[in-house]
Amino acid sequence: MEVRVDTIEPSLTAVVAGPFDLSRLMPSWDAVYGFLRGTDTDVRQTGQNIAVYHRGERMEIGVEVDRTFEPYGEVTSSSLPVGRVAHATHTTGYGDLGRTYSAIEAYCAEHGLTPSGTSWEVYGDPDADDHVDVEIYFLLS
Repeated sequence: MEVRVDTIEPSLTAVVAGPFDLSRLMPSWDAVYGFLRGTDTDVRQTGQNIAVYHRGERMEIGVEVDRTFEPYGEVTSSSLPVGRVAHATHTTGYGDLGRTYSAIEAYCAEHGLTPSGTSWEVYGDPDADDHVDVEIYFLLS
């Protein structure tokens, strides 16, 4: 698996933020899409679904959007972390995402890189077989 180091530019998001609880993934995306598609907002999706994890304590679940906005219910304006990252593309299904996380951790250890404790996933579009690649990022200190 290829791990790459790059610098990430700003990307605005519409998210539901809260304590780390993976059972809240789908309800959070439902709330964000309800805001984007079920209201008269001018906010438009410009990118992919995302999930940001802060030290395993908090998470932000949502999508990339074109602008900031005032909170709407539990949906708030945020952005993906900015800066130097180590990242890799996970291609083998959601069941073994930990394999790619472990590969990035090992790469960081081998190359003297220090993860900050913030990581995130960007979910690609499904292909004809409903397969989705996931880009996993570790923000570096």
